[in-house]
Formats: sequence, C-alpha cells, structure tokens
Amino acid sequence: MQGPLAGKAAIVTGAARGQGRAIALALAEAGADVAICDVGAAAMPTVGYAMGGALDDVARAIEAQGRKAVAMACDVRDQSQIDAFMAATLEAFGRLDILVNNAGILTGGRPAHELDDAMWTTMIDINLTGAWRMARAAVPVMIVGGEGGRIVNIASVAGHVGTPGYAHYCASKHGLMGLTRAMAGELAGERITVNALCPGLVDTPMVAHATDEVAAARGLSTEEAYELQLTPHLIKEKITAEQSAAAVMYLVSEPARVVTGSALMIDAGWSAV
Repeated sequence: MQGPLAGKAAIVTGAARGQGRAIALALAEAGADVAICDVGAAAMPTVGYAMGGALDDVARAIEAQGRKAVAMACDVRDQSQIDAFMAATLEAFGRLDILVNNAGILTGGRPAHELDDAMWTTMIDINLTGAWRMARAAVPVMIVGGEGGRIVNIASVAGHVGTPGYAHYCASKHGLMGLTRAMAGELAGERITVNALCPGLVDTPMVAHATDEVAAARGLSTEEAYELQLTPHLIKEKITAEQSAAAVMYLVSEPARVVTGSALMIDAGWSAV
C-alpha cells in the first residue's frame, strides 16, 4: 500500500475511540504503521464516564488497510508503561516518525475553589504531564532516526480562552500550549516539528458526557444542552472526530514541514471573538 506516509511509523495515545480512533485510522489510510494505546481501565476516580474502548477493534481496522498495528494498554501517568509501549512500537516498526498526544480527560461543572486535589492532579497528570512523558520517550528515538519527526499535541480552544467551571481543564490545555511552543524551539534543529491542534466542541463520547452533566445540572434535554454549549461557536455545528483527524493529517504532511510551534484552531470561530 502506498500513500503520503508510506514507510512512516506513528503513535497515537488515547486511540480506543473518539478523536484518537479517527486519527489512527487516517494515519493508516495515508500509509503509516500505527501504534495505539489507551488507558485500559473501565473507570477512573474523579472521572464520571466510562474510560477506554475497543482498542483491538481499532488495531484490526488499521491492519485491514494493509498496515502494521501495535495495540497496548498504557496509562500516560506511568512512565514504566510508556516505556514498555515505546519498546513494543520500536520492536514492531523499527522507527518512529509521528507522535500524536491525544490522551485526555474532561471533567468540570464546578468552580476552581471547589476542586479537590484528586480532581486537579488527575487532570494535569493526564492532559499535560502525560503528553510530556510520552514526548520524553519519543524524542530521543526521532533524533537517533535522523529523519526528523512530527509531534502533534491535541490541545483545545480551552488552551486559549477561559471556560468557567473547567479551570483545571483550561490549566492543563494552556500548559500544553506552553509545552508545544517551548519544544518547537528546542527541536527545530533536529527537524522535529511540534504543533498543537485546538478543537472546539467535538462530537465524542467524552464531550457527550460533559453535555449530559450540563443537561442534568440545568434541567435541560440533551439537545438543549448541546445548543447551549455551542453558544461560543460562530458556526453552530459540532466538530466531528474526522475533521480533527484531517487537521492532524495536515500537520504531519510534507507541506507542513515548515510549520512548528503553532496552534491550529478548528473551533468553529470560538476563539475569534
């Protein structure tokens, strides 16, 4: 199978469903071998929705496109699990060209002063520190490979604006933007680009749970809650996981080799006003 990414190897974290799944399948369609991971737990303290998903199904869909796949449970809060996942990726592919840091959680509904330590720490550890840990494992491999690389951090419009009730989420995504920009400067000489994708409201199970929370808190139907959450969107549409994946595909493309330290906004105009 040929494609613009033929001969390349990629990692996508949080790939069992939603944006991660769509990104992994888009990379495979473009010709890349893809290693995928997800937390591998049905539930997590402080997170009120089901975690993980059918990671093996995603791996089979990658292989159905004629590409190699690696699928492992991996909690990005645990460096030993990350190292094991990286070792399995290198054993299977022998190289690493692309890292998409997609693993993340979304909880909210209360002001910052009412968050407890576990809520704050879990959010930062997964959304921000987890991306740093994964990059810390990936960058030396890319440097040794000598062909450059692409790192895409899935941030959020919440990395640019403040969203009341989601202070810990905003802090994690603002932090991810800072990490993106600093690493872009550090790695430019190695021909490794580091960029962030910043979606608005994406139609995923994670966002659906947040919508249900808003509906329950305000006595709204799910449809009414979605309409409320779409208020900051200038274009009154939910963003699809496939639209996020298409934006990632640009950032890992050959034309984007001179794009680094950027934030690609796919937020339906949220950050424009």
